[in-house]
Amino acid sequence: MALKLALYGYDTDLGKLVIETLEDSTLKVDAFYPLTPLSGEFDAIKLHGRNFLIGNIEDFDFSTVDVALFLTTKDETQRLSTKAREAGAIVIDLSHLYSGDGKVPLILPEINPEDVVRAVETRLAVPASSVSTALTLVLHTLHDAYEVKQAVATVLESVSEHGRFGTETLARETAFLLNGRALEESGFEAQVAFNLHTRIGKSDAQGEAFEEKVIKSEVTRLLGGFSQGLSVTALMVPVFFGHTLCLHVTLGENVSLEDLKTTLEESEHLELLDDSDELITPVTHSVSAERILVTRVRMCGPRSCDLMVLFDNARRGEAVNCVALLKLIAAYLKK
Repeated sequence: MALKLALYGYDTDLGKLVIETLEDSTLKVDAFYPLTPLSGEFDAIKLHGRNFLIGNIEDFDFSTVDVALFLTTKDETQRLSTKAREAGAIVIDLSHLYSGDGKVPLILPEINPEDVVRAVETRLAVPASSVSTALTLVLHTLHDAYEVKQAVATVLESVSEHGRFGTETLARETAFLLNGRALEESGFEAQVAFNLHTRIGKSDAQGEAFEEKVIKSEVTRLLGGFSQGLSVTALMVPVFFGHTLCLHVTLGENVSLEDLKTTLEESEHLELLDDSDELITPVTHSVSAERILVTRVRMCGPRSCDLMVLFDNARRGEAVNCVALLKLIAAYLKK
């Protein structure tokens, strides 16, 4: 069975990456409907050598597709997801409308592919967020080998986590400041250019910000809890693309640095980089990388280690996850 797919947000930065990833994948798409809220769009999108006309979201019949992929705003997802599901489409949402909602199937294909059954039954699924994906895959590798007792992660998120809105805001503010012009209202709580945001989203009474709660919730749902806990601090930095994690892990058994590196190297999801001869950075190494990059691995004691994790948050953390989830759904529907 080939998949029938609607994509709302084909023209976003993430939408373009999803189409690129679909183009490079083996997933067979029988019918593809790129959708827009604008009227008068008569262009077409090419996929696997075929042209598919762009349609208007308001007129679209969701009963004609198996999956509706929403790469749009929370408001639009809230407005349209129920309509799509009631028509029989399985909604995959990346608007973050359902972030942290434990009732919605959360899927990271490398970890819990079996949950695709519940996604099909409920006609709703959320791929793991980009940060949760990287953190989960690294911790899963270490947990299988040595049992993770505790993990402390400091997340440095680039502005591309907010899509084109984030990158355009950083570019515009940078240009304004370098030319001595006053900044305009951007929609962010504080200046983005030449600045660091000490939290992402509002903090609760315990001082935990929304983004941190989402990451902890997703990692815990995917891996289970660790006996000594998981701590996450998420910051937004004035970088266009690529996220970085600074990770401290306490393990359940003694391990040598050599064995730890071997374990990381043998993971099919990770790539270990030696930084002794060159500086490893998100811009030079992680942008467009298909795997999660690990570097600066060092021991802090016989059972604890520090390491840095870099990844392309949009391509590896979101687009690849979406297409992998589409493959799972297509395979399940084929049964």
